[in-house]
Amino acid sequence: MKRVLFPAVVMAALLPAATGAQSPAPVVVQDGAVQNNMSALDGAPAPKADPQQSRIAQEPGLAGELLAAIAAERQALKDRTEALNLRESEINFASAALAEQERQLTALKEEIHQLLGLAETRHSEDITRLVQMYRAMKPAEAAAILSNADLEVTVLVIAAMPERDSGPILARMNMTRAQAVSKIILERSRLPGDQRLLNLKIN
Repeated sequence: MKRVLFPAVVMAALLPAATGAQSPAPVVVQDGAVQNNMSALDGAPAPKADPQQSRIAQEPGLAGELLAAIAAERQALKDRTEALNLRESEINFASAALAEQERQLTALKEEIHQLLGLAETRHSEDITRLVQMYRAMKPAEAAAILSNADLEVTVLVIAAMPERDSGPILARMNMTRAQAVSKIILERSRLPGDQRLLNLKIN
């Protein structure tokens, strides 16, 4: 076994000899103890080896496996990120398409509303002209025509006329027709907006 002497210890042993004092016995230590003692003299603890690093150093194949696992994890994370980005793009596209459909639907509703308003206006104008035409006739002539006209048309015309004009016309219509028209006008006045002719039979 190799033996070494600390230089500082040797100097400490030589100094008493120079002054006539008895020299102490030399200190003999092993190589490992020298390193530990030197670290202790420097005031710093001896470094400890990392078990994981020691294992990787002892097993070269383990480092490759760890690198492969890390690479696989990164690739999986990248794929997941790309999938999420694609999904986000699809959602944004669908949202934009839905917004466009809503815009078109709103425009279509507005167009339909305008057309309905125009149709209602024209319908009212047509009824007004029709009423004026029947008012210009003699009551007997108007009654003869309305008695054979569509029941809904007859009701619309009679209901739109002032009472002083519709009364003489109803008086000259056949009784069944006059009763049916009167009943419908009465029911419509009780239920505004309900213009359906239900369970009405004319013999």
